[in-house]
Amino acid sequence: MRRALRLAEKGRGWVLPNPMVGAILVKDGERIGEGFHQKYGEDHAEVAALKNMKGSAEGATLYVTLEPCSHTGKTPPCAEAVIKAGIKKVVIAVKDPSEKVNGKGIELLKKAGIEVELGLLEKEARELNKNFFTFHEKKRPFISAKVALSLDGKMAESRDKRTFLTGPLSEKISHGLRHEHQAILVGSGTILADDPQLNVRAIEGRNPLRIILKGDRELPKDAAIFRDENFLVLENKNVEEILKELHEKGITSVLVEGGKEVLESFFSAEVIDEFHFFYAPKILGQKSLGLSFNENDLSFSQISVRKSGRDVYLRLKAEWDSGKA
Repeated sequence: MRRALRLAEKGRGWVLPNPMVGAILVKDGERIGEGFHQKYGEDHAEVAALKNMKGSAEGATLYVTLEPCSHTGKTPPCAEAVIKAGIKKVVIAVKDPSEKVNGKGIELLKKAGIEVELGLLEKEARELNKNFFTFHEKKRPFISAKVALSLDGKMAESRDKRTFLTGPLSEKISHGLRHEHQAILVGSGTILADDPQLNVRAIEGRNPLRIILKGDRELPKDAAIFRDENFLVLENKNVEEILKELHEKGITSVLVEGGKEVLESFFSAEVIDEFHFFYAPKILGQKSLGLSFNENDLSFSQISVRKSGRDVYLRLKAEWDSGKA
């Protein structure tokens, strides 16, 4: 199962909005096939493992990181492929939480006489697809916040002036975050001040949907965000309305990049699941633009701290309920 989880990881970003899934076929103590979901619309992990196997799957055991699907989407049901292959046992890390599956795949397998074991490395499997589980269980996208700051906690020299803080390695990490989220979100102020591309350039990856929160200020028609049809403008909506609309549109994960008011509003709504702070070795001074997180009490877990060139990168999981009575 650990090998299947590592395989699944290879699909990060490429399979969105689907979950990452890996599968291993074992027979007579030997691994005879393995596969993972490589790209949205292509073979799911179970089918990939069957196509890559040596010999016959008759009597084999399948290890898979997520419950096999039971419905026809971009591909046929994986549960039926498993049944047709003659597999005798399926070991599943975690049940699929989506309404289309949610135990139906397991039920199909059991009706076909296949032994099913559920829960092996469940915690690790849920963490791998935390975006997918948040979307289906909380009925909203998984929200990450990416913030570049000076050592004194400032975002920019002023509201309307673009300030370059972090270095090229931090940019690569940031673009990796864009690749692994289905959408990226900024406010209209960021568009007016920076005219950003909001794409993936520093690494090989897929470009996220560009979401712009628009207030009363007009956006220039020739802004870089309007270069193609991969954008969504949401006008005069609060955070609750934004999350509801994005869930209805099937957006499973969003990277919030700014600006100040947007980040503070998502923080105040207590919906940020993960924080990505990039601290640059600079001090911008008291008159510069900073963030205000004073009204909320927040603890963190799964804390990761590492150097990013001259910068420091902190990845933190938010624990909103831990500090409350």
